[in-house]
Amino acid sequence: MSQGIIARRYAKALINMAEEKNALENTGLNFSNLAKIFKDSIKLREIFSDTKISSNVKQKLLKEVLDKIKAPELIDTFSRFILFKRRIALLPDIERAFNYFLQEKLGRIEANVTVPYELQKEDVGKLEKIISKYSGKKASVSINIDPTIIGGIVTRIGSVVIDGSVNTQLNQIRKTIIRG
Repeated sequence: MSQGIIARRYAKALINMAEEKNALENTGLNFSNLAKIFKDSIKLREIFSDTKISSNVKQKLLKEVLDKIKAPELIDTFSRFILFKRRIALLPDIERAFNYFLQEKLGRIEANVTVPYELQKEDVGKLEKIISKYSGKKASVSINIDPTIIGGIVTRIGSVVIDGSVNTQLNQIRKTIIRG
């Protein structure tokens, strides 16, 4: 079974437990903090993936990390469970899937917008309104700057890409001319 499928299953389980406890956003925030620590520490990932290190040492280390971020009981229990199941290496993937499911449950959507230059706050606000209207969900926009697109914007909402860049339009014109 693929790692992505396994990560989604664990994420769905966590989101269902968080929903039962009416702690969706709090769980998301705490789980993201834990995943960030895991992603940022090469040493931590090495220890958890090393089969020569005993599970007791790994459990103590996980407890220290959980105490450091003051993780609530749900995150504590879930983290210990995935450690026990030897799936702790999937933590970043589980967190990514969890955040996707969380946004779905809360009726939100994240859009990545690529523009050729920095936008003003009013323009970002307008983009959020337009994308919210388009998707039917409250949109949160993250802006990437890429001068190679020349003009226009490229918007990615989940797996949907809307490419309105001048660069792409010029490439399409070039291909049409070449084909004759």
